[in-house]
Amino acid sequence: MEKAKKSNFIKASILVSVFFIIYVMLIITATPKKYNFNVGDISDVDIDAPTNMVDKIATEKLRKEAEDKVLPIYKVDLTVQIELEKTIDSIFQQVEELINNEEYDFEQKLEILENNAIVPLDRNSYRLLLNSSQSDLKQVKDNIKYLINQILNERLSQEQLESKKEDIVEFFSKLPKQSKLNDIGAKIATSIIKPNLLYDKEETERKKEEARASIEEVLIKKGTRIVSQGQEITEQQIQLLKAYGLLKDANGNDMRINFAYGVLLFATMAVFFLYIWRFSPNVWTSNSLLLLICINIVIILMLAIGTRTISHYMMPIPACAFIITILVDDRIAIATNILMVLIIGFITEFNIVLLVAFLLSGALGSIMVSKVHHRSMVIYAGLAVAFINAVAIINFGLINNMEIKHFIYDITYGIVGGIFTSVLTIGLLPFFEYAFDIITPTKLLEITNPNQPLLRRLMIEAPGTYYHSILVGNLSEAAADEVGANALLCRAGSYYHDVGKLKRPYFFKENQLTPENPHDKISPELSASIIISHVKDGVEIAKKHKLPSKVIDIIRQHHGNTLVAYFYHKALKSKEQESIGEEKFRYPWEKPQTKEAAIVMLADSVEAFVRSLSEPTKEDVEKGVRKIVFDKINDNQLSECNLTLKDMNKIIQAFVQALEGIFHERIEYPENLKDI
Repeated sequence: MEKAKKSNFIKASILVSVFFIIYVMLIITATPKKYNFNVGDISDVDIDAPTNMVDKIATEKLRKEAEDKVLPIYKVDLTVQIELEKTIDSIFQQVEELINNEEYDFEQKLEILENNAIVPLDRNSYRLLLNSSQSDLKQVKDNIKYLINQILNERLSQEQLESKKEDIVEFFSKLPKQSKLNDIGAKIATSIIKPNLLYDKEETERKKEEARASIEEVLIKKGTRIVSQGQEITEQQIQLLKAYGLLKDANGNDMRINFAYGVLLFATMAVFFLYIWRFSPNVWTSNSLLLLICINIVIILMLAIGTRTISHYMMPIPACAFIITILVDDRIAIATNILMVLIIGFITEFNIVLLVAFLLSGALGSIMVSKVHHRSMVIYAGLAVAFINAVAIINFGLINNMEIKHFIYDITYGIVGGIFTSVLTIGLLPFFEYAFDIITPTKLLEITNPNQPLLRRLMIEAPGTYYHSILVGNLSEAAADEVGANALLCRAGSYYHDVGKLKRPYFFKENQLTPENPHDKISPELSASIIISHVKDGVEIAKKHKLPSKVIDIIRQHHGNTLVAYFYHKALKSKEQESIGEEKFRYPWEKPQTKEAAIVMLADSVEAFVRSLSEPTKEDVEKGVRKIVFDKINDNQLSECNLTLKDMNKIIQAFVQALEGIFHERIEYPENLKDI
């Protein structure tokens, strides 16, 4: 329980620490330096635009000017003229009907006209109309129609209305004086006339919008000088500084921005670590692997922040996915790549070209290096990053109509960035391998190279053991492939499992070149002690030569706590059975904890057994292999590894098949098979 609490505390410390480290990096890089300026202040620094941005104030000013240049648009309402003619006819028809109506006297007619008049006039005007002849009424009606038609034919707007009314009065005043109705005609015409040229608001607004749209946005390019040292700060510059977020905010907006960054980063990282917890419990329970992932993220982010000053495409973001794929897990690597892209998005204002390029290149690179056995594959993955960078830049450049000089600049750095990513990965891998004691296929291939100093020494000083180890390696690799174990680790463990025999090579049968056996001159107890000690000696030699811990584990576990049966039985023959303690003749080590250690244990025993056969047949070999495997099971040596009985059967078949290939010239087949 105490151990679990300590482990959880360490895990929490790792996660909290990496969050705060990345948060500080994000605040420093994603939020630019703030200035405290007011209108009229004299700047003591030069301030350049940190990114490309539209100058909204200048753009709006130009668009307002273009909008103001648009003249109002009017449309002619042809119904106005018809409507006014009908009104004029109605006025005089009403008067004529009253004049011709004999049911009412004059005063009643005057009262009716005054109360129901279409055009409001004074009482004397109504009286004059009722006393006029039909010819006079017709004359004034025709004059009104003529004048109004003349005015409306020339188009009358609201702005011209008052001026035209004056013209109407003037027109009637110049008519012959013998007509008593001229003044009344002027009053009627000025009362009913209205504009037929109406303001078309919808069309005018459309033209204004077209005028605004025709003005391109004023772009302030990155690096453009916003404020010069010694310059008096203007209102427009204050607005620009605010837009860029370069002005200190007395209202506390800066704190709100930092808080928002913190929440977004926390949510992003929480989802990432929940993914690890849910889908990779082996990584989640390993504080070492979590620390490796976190350190890797921090290092790559620091390098990315450093190289972004050269070009954003120089940022080695995919390197993080490469390293985690090789050292941890490809699924975790792709999730980490997404996390890195999101974090970089905060820093680069979510540049879509960068995000797409890094997402694709990180995923492709992870796929390419997932089963890497040679470091050259990392170079190919880096070239793939360069290719994807170039493709993203070209295609988004075509979409955004990028200038050719920007094409060349970005593509060049995109290619260099891909190569830099692979070089960085190759450079960091040994550091992580050594610091976290992680074994990779490349490392396994390196230590199984026959030119390795320790293997060369084994070949020269203990040639029998060396040859035995090579055969054990062949057997264990074949078996590992069948049960899904790490075949390269099995081979490496086999090559070094008996390296402890270098301390006393001639005490082991395979290295004895003469019939003389040194064990004949010493007691069985001492012989067993020498034999048992080769495991301890092997662990010491392996540590001295800095072999990976997984290989050392195989060295330590490849005999488990088995009995050194030969010398135990020899001791029984030489002494009373009751006085011999079996514990002195057992290896005092832990049993195999992994599939790989168990396979090497079985392969070691099988190879020794087959070597002891003078004329092995296929049946003898299979029977012997099966007996050895089940003896180990019965001795409880395989109880702590995760091999199943089904796996055991596959291992037996793999051993038999491999031995058939190794000893094909020596194995005698049964008589009934010779004739086939």
